[in-house]
Amino acid sequence: MTKFILTRHGQTVFNLQRRMQGQGNSDLTELGIAQAQALGIRLKDIDFDFVVSSNQGRAMDTTKILVGNKKTPVEFCSDITEINIGDWSGMSFLEAEEKFPEQTDNFWHHPADFVPPMGGETYEQVRERAANKLKSIAKEHPHSTVLVVSHGIVIKSLLSFFRNQPISTIADAQPHPQSCCYCEVAYEDGVWNIYKWNDIDHYKFINPALQAK
Repeated sequence: MTKFILTRHGQTVFNLQRRMQGQGNSDLTELGIAQAQALGIRLKDIDFDFVVSSNQGRAMDTTKILVGNKKTPVEFCSDITEINIGDWSGMSFLEAEEKFPEQTDNFWHHPADFVPPMGGETYEQVRERAANKLKSIAKEHPHSTVLVVSHGIVIKSLLSFFRNQPISTIADAQPHPQSCCYCEVAYEDGVWNIYKWNDIDHYKFINPALQAK
């Protein structure tokens, strides 16, 4: 059995500003750092065989906090980066909705119908590359515990893969994966089993005053 702990990066400046991020990047906020530290407390007694992280800055920064001083091998890769949304990256939600009302609605609510902007990719393409990475890890490391640090849409897309459901179902996978959430999935004998999903019980380790900002 291969056990995966999946999580999303901590809150970023763009998250706070309600901007489209995609494969652009913005720094972790003070709260985002605290979220990663809180998840790190939850994970401190788990002996990961290795860690796979998106090679985008916000994910790498989150990973470095989670790994801390441990000597766990870390791979930073492009297979689990966030969806590429082309020149939408950096736009405010409002600006995107005003300029591209139909496709913005599809992006959030009808993923199977989403037509990406020039240079972007579909939800299906995101799911394929991310799922192939996890399948490869499971095949090569059948008795390992692996931490995966990725992004919201990647994690939502993987949920439909684990459940063997069409991509359209991820619009109903609410709420959207929370920053530094805890998801636990295991692969064994060709079957993916989900044990926890989008769990944020470790937020209790975050200063309430910081969460209230």
